[in-house]
Amino acid sequence: MKHFIFLGIFLWALSRGAMGAQGVTYGGPVGGTDIQNAYLPPDPGLYGSFIFVGAYGDKFYDNSGRSPATSVRLPGEIAEFGLLYVYPVKLFGGTLGSSVATGYGWGSITVNGRRQNFNGINDIYTDVLMWSKHLGSFDAGMPRGLTVKLGYSMVIPIGKYNTTDLYTTGQNTYYYIPNAAFTYLTGPNFLGDGTEFSAHFFLDVARKNFATNYKNGLVADVDVAISEVIGRWQVGVAGYYARQFTDDSVNGQPVPGGNRFASAAVGPVVAYNIPECKCSVKFKAQLSVFTRNSLAPNAAYLFFNKAFN
Repeated sequence: MKHFIFLGIFLWALSRGAMGAQGVTYGGPVGGTDIQNAYLPPDPGLYGSFIFVGAYGDKFYDNSGRSPATSVRLPGEIAEFGLLYVYPVKLFGGTLGSSVATGYGWGSITVNGRRQNFNGINDIYTDVLMWSKHLGSFDAGMPRGLTVKLGYSMVIPIGKYNTTDLYTTGQNTYYYIPNAAFTYLTGPNFLGDGTEFSAHFFLDVARKNFATNYKNGLVADVDVAISEVIGRWQVGVAGYYARQFTDDSVNGQPVPGGNRFASAAVGPVVAYNIPECKCSVKFKAQLSVFTRNSLAPNAAYLFFNKAFN
């Protein structure tokens, strides 16, 4: 395949809101990441992304499973915009880049019969610095073999937030997120131009919410995808698993039961590259398969990515 461009990787922004004064939140890009996890575009310059998200959840799970005492319904949408800049310099033979994104969220939430609409600006998600290096060979523009990426990301709390609403689009919390990604592309096979295996590991370190003195525990998250490249198409299955390893705390003391969060979801991902306009489109769905101490999320994502160089 001669036209293989790295535009499907810009899955930015923040899809997790904050449940009022406290609750389970963690920082990361929209729906995690999936295909082409470790790639950065090979050409320096500016790249942009627009993301639309539709999400729905109506099942709340506590430490033991689905909670019979909590009735929740949350339909919501997000429109997100992101920019990526690839630097015109190399470091140890690898590509350097930085990204930033924010957007607007809206919807409604009903908890035990109390209903409230919400809308507002999201927090900023930024890949402060990313470094990507391909360790294999190139075949007709395709990066065969292993590519690795190291990054440091943050969530910067500029979004709408207050302590009385049931749900807010901002979290009022800084997150520090070291991360690493690995992508391996095989040679051509009977299915198409190559099978891709991708994984992206995040460690989410939350700062205290100074409006409530609430601090979320340490969360580890892995996003995985297996897909096949077929001409301009890339088709596969993607999912994530996130788990909290330390207790939440308020005023420096652990909350009862720890409120440790866990979530897993899986679903299809389909991308289509359009080299004529240096752009790509992608659809992704994530269906919840496991949840603890959170609302079980189901979401669909539509991405449009464009190179401006």
